[in-house]
Amino acid sequence: MSKKILIACDSEQVSDFISNFAAKEGFTVSVICDISCDIQHVVRECCILHPDIIFLGGCYLEAEQECRHSSLMSDIYVLGKADDAHSVQLPLDIKELTAIFEKYNTRHIGECGTLKIDNERNCAVVGDKVYPLSLIELEILRCFIMNPNRVFSKEQLAYEVFGPDVADADRQAEEAVGELKSKLDGLSSKWSIRLLWGVGYKFEVNE
Repeated sequence: MSKKILIACDSEQVSDFISNFAAKEGFTVSVICDISCDIQHVVRECCILHPDIIFLGGCYLEAEQECRHSSLMSDIYVLGKADDAHSVQLPLDIKELTAIFEKYNTRHIGECGTLKIDNERNCAVVGDKVYPLSLIELEILRCFIMNPNRVFSKEQLAYEVFGPDVADADRQAEEAVGELKSKLDGLSSKWSIRLLWGVGYKFEVNE
């Protein structure tokens, strides 16, 4: 399956740096560097391409929220900030880019024992049985697998899946966890999705 990346940045130097790095990692790269392109052009490209990773910089930073809403399955990073895990400092650091692509590879695999995420069919596979998932359920499960035994509050989980400032994200995350539990509970003694009343959620993995 091809891996796709979209870079929307008004700095040609920054775009070229990320583009060359991504190409070496086996990604098909699309670049928007023309300042005449507006935010909606970037959002349309996201909807058409369904990129795995999106970098936004310069005049395209304001497209972040719409891209997050339209590209739920994408890892989205904003260039020139350093305030959270979804930001990339400038000037670019090769170590930071390497960490981003390593995180993507780990996230994309999505495995825990007999539990695997099938990215082609949007489902979870346990042994030889298939369990269809919504995109939100898929992203929450992926987040759980990447963070075994970590306790997430409802707000933290919503932020990991939707990003900041998405309306009704907490409720959507809560409902999706409930659906995940109903579909996957009791399928293995090695892992389980736990609801910790008054605290949050935990993907519990037993060694």
